[in-house]
Amino acid sequence: MARKNLKIKLKPILFIACEGTSSEYQYFESWAQTDEALNFFGRVDVYPDENEDKPKTTPYQLYEKAKRVIEDGSADFAWIVFDKDNHPRLLETFNDAAATGVKIAFSSRSFEEWVLMHFQKINTTFNATECKDATGKPTNCGSPVVPNCAPVNCLTGYIRRHNFIPDYSKKKTFDLFAAINYRTEIAFVNASWLRFQVNASLNTAQPALHPINPYTDVDQLILKLHNKSDIIEWGASGTDIRLNNWILNASIINGNISVKLSHTKPHSVALNALFPLPNFFTTDDDLNDTPCTFISSAFVVSHHGSLNNLLCSDDIIEYTLQSNNQPYFLFKDNGNALRIYFSL
Repeated sequence: MARKNLKIKLKPILFIACEGTSSEYQYFESWAQTDEALNFFGRVDVYPDENEDKPKTTPYQLYEKAKRVIEDGSADFAWIVFDKDNHPRLLETFNDAAATGVKIAFSSRSFEEWVLMHFQKINTTFNATECKDATGKPTNCGSPVVPNCAPVNCLTGYIRRHNFIPDYSKKKTFDLFAAINYRTEIAFVNASWLRFQVNASLNTAQPALHPINPYTDVDQLILKLHNKSDIIEWGASGTDIRLNNWILNASIINGNISVKLSHTKPHSVALNALFPLPNFFTTDDDLNDTPCTFISSAFVVSHHGSLNNLLCSDDIIEYTLQSNNQPYFLFKDNGNALRIYFSL
């Protein structure tokens, strides 16, 4: 009997190059060891580890390192992680990475913007990562010993002062992953909110990122580590959001939530017990999702034959829903891992 030639499908290899050699390295190394990452990737290599003698840490050096590992076949995917930090060749790094398939997780002013997103929706511009004395030593601002920042507010001081992480440190001994991992889902939502606030949503035409402050898209790398393709978008009350063939608009009218729903799908969408009411929620900053209570519905545009149980492309149905006294409306399309939030 002829022996069958069985092909073994190998798991892909992910390479992550970090600008930070302490807290950032430890954070991604911890992610690399999670079951979620190892279920999909055969290996996650995080650079630079403690054995690296003279690590490359500028954004363009990280890009060149990542490009090499893709070209020599030692990794299937490559990401670089860096901050604004007045680095040279930032625009060149973005352009060359886009041309060669190297992905970027960028934060401004620094990686701590991603840390902050685990705890608060805030779009304040910070112009320093950490306050230091004349010798360049961190002052540990935001602590009881040095409560205030000087000469400008810094990100680490803000994080400590507001007791988000009172003992926050950029030292290698500090376990950042343990300090924030339990709030990762909140950080996903808040990072998307921040990008919406600074007109840099991932779901629309993006501006040049290197001048923006504040900003972070580190969440996209964490999603990659989980092999997830979640799409999260934010919109203002009363503004149309168009995403994945959906068009939504949510606002408060006469104390109730008004949701206008349309789509551009090639086929009509059934309106029944399974859709859309189970997809409508209100929520808050801690992601306490509450199903919406139906009051009434009516077609406001029905030029293409929409009926009570059928919504045709480009027609619009308006739902009136009970307000749950929560600050946000949420539409979930679980089949496409899509969430659209509106500030009410």
